[in-house]
Amino acid sequence: MRSNVPSRARGLVTALIIAVIGIAITWACVRSAMVRLLPPATPALATLAPQDPNIVLTRATVALVRQRGILPPETLAAVRRAAQDAPLDARAFVILGHQQLLDEQPQRAVKTLEAGQRLDPRESLVHLLLLDRYLRTGRYADAAAQFSVASRLVGPAQGAIATALAQMSLDPETSVAVRRTLQTDPALERAVLTTLAKSPTAPATIFALASAAARRDAGNEGNWGPTLVNRLIEEQRFATARSVWQTIYRVPAAQAAAPIFDAGFKEVPASAPFNWTLIAGSLGAADMRDGALSINYYGRENGDLASQLLVLAPGAYRLAFTVEGSKTGTGPSLAWTLKCVTGGKAELLNVAATATGTPNRIAAAFTVPSGCPAQQLTLTGSGGEFPAPITLTLRDLDLRAAGATR
Repeated sequence: MRSNVPSRARGLVTALIIAVIGIAITWACVRSAMVRLLPPATPALATLAPQDPNIVLTRATVALVRQRGILPPETLAAVRRAAQDAPLDARAFVILGHQQLLDEQPQRAVKTLEAGQRLDPRESLVHLLLLDRYLRTGRYADAAAQFSVASRLVGPAQGAIATALAQMSLDPETSVAVRRTLQTDPALERAVLTTLAKSPTAPATIFALASAAARRDAGNEGNWGPTLVNRLIEEQRFATARSVWQTIYRVPAAQAAAPIFDAGFKEVPASAPFNWTLIAGSLGAADMRDGALSINYYGRENGDLASQLLVLAPGAYRLAFTVEGSKTGTGPSLAWTLKCVTGGKAELLNVAATATGTPNRIAAAFTVPSGCPAQQLTLTGSGGEFPAPITLTLRDLDLRAAGATR
């Protein structure tokens, strides 16, 4: 009997040890699963796995942003330990590289950050930190490359990145590197050119920066071309705006020289404001058909159906056009008007477009005074007391200096 007691005791001890080991393994598995499944910021994980590298680095990265780059010594110590336990995690290199910058060790910091970038090229924070260092140390080609990558990774910062690149593009020391980078990143190039188009930058400088592809696409809606034209118009640089518009849309010189662009209503491709703006809505509709302007005006309210910005030199002119359609009754009416777009916006011309039932040629003279660098030509509808629709066609629109022959 006595010989069996130690044996039974040993069995119980062994079973207890196995049970404890099993519980420990089970708990380790549960803890590992919780670390993987729960967000690193979950409060319980601070107790369950306070030294887990992923938890340490995630929290340190969040703190780096929230605390404007200042981390307490205990956090930095935890990051160094995490870096040893997870040597392939780029976040440790970012945090430690940033701290080295604060400790005035810039060369060491750049090496640390570049090592982190090699581990994870998609880590946006390391791109921004390296960008700052490259700019400060004159490594402009490297800085431009970082701009390109960062603009794709950091969506909300694209505006700031485009602005900074635009400034670099105007600096002779950095313009070549910027141009080279932009030519490999069309989206970033559009953003930078749009930023420049909104700024006081000279149009010639913008065209010089733009690649051949960017110049071809400049006239697309929402692109930098219309933005530049609109900015020049806001600055009342109308002649320059029209010249830029001509370049963007590759308008032949002969067409550009005409007082009215596409006076034959042939739907020549180019955007407003130096081409036609046609309206379709509750007011009515204007559209081009077979070399004519087809008008369907409902006659219920006042408004513009067609318009174009002109740049006429001071002098005397004559406007002529043909009206076709059923006889226009009393009440609502249509008229071509011409007004200066600056100063008091004086009306220079108001001639009714009245249909008689047969093709009817109408002409009127007017004078553009000095101090009127641009004029708005508009087909305006005026509603009557009793609304009645007007349907007619306008064709053979002709504007020329007084005394000029066709």
